[in-house]
Amino acid sequence: MPSPAFAPPADPTTPLVLIGPGTGIAPLRGFLEERAWLHADGARVGTSQVFVGCRHPEHDWFYRQEIQSWEESGIAQVHTAFSAVPDHPARFVQNAIAAASDTVWEAIENGANIYVCGDGRRMAPAVREALAAIHRARTGSDDNTAQAWLARLESDGRYQQDVFA
Repeated sequence: MPSPAFAPPADPTTPLVLIGPGTGIAPLRGFLEERAWLHADGARVGTSQVFVGCRHPEHDWFYRQEIQSWEESGIAQVHTAFSAVPDHPARFVQNAIAAASDTVWEAIENGANIYVCGDGRRMAPAVREALAAIHRARTGSDDNTAQAWLARLESDGRYQQDVFA
């Protein structure tokens, strides 16, 4: 179920962590597109950590050129996961999140909003666990504390999901 206000924050300087493998990237693309327009008009925008995934980048990476152009313009840092590329370091987005844990933690500590869009059965719980693992590693907390931290992010509107089963 989507969060009632599944939309980017009103303040465009708020950093974002966008996680949308496959078709899940489509709504998040709108967030990036809006920030690209603002940036092109001279506004300051927060950096978006973008986690995209697909089977193979040559076959099914949706919006690839746009996403790469947003990275080139400096509004996004792109992290990829390719499940059908044997030598790629991240098979799934949760692996890419774990690999970029320092960057993800820094973004969250700097007030980032987190948006997860896509598969609610496997991907969303795996992403949640990757974020909880980052919290446990950075704070020395246990899982209950990490889950309470995620619940606070949700209640504060900083962790939102638009997922399907």
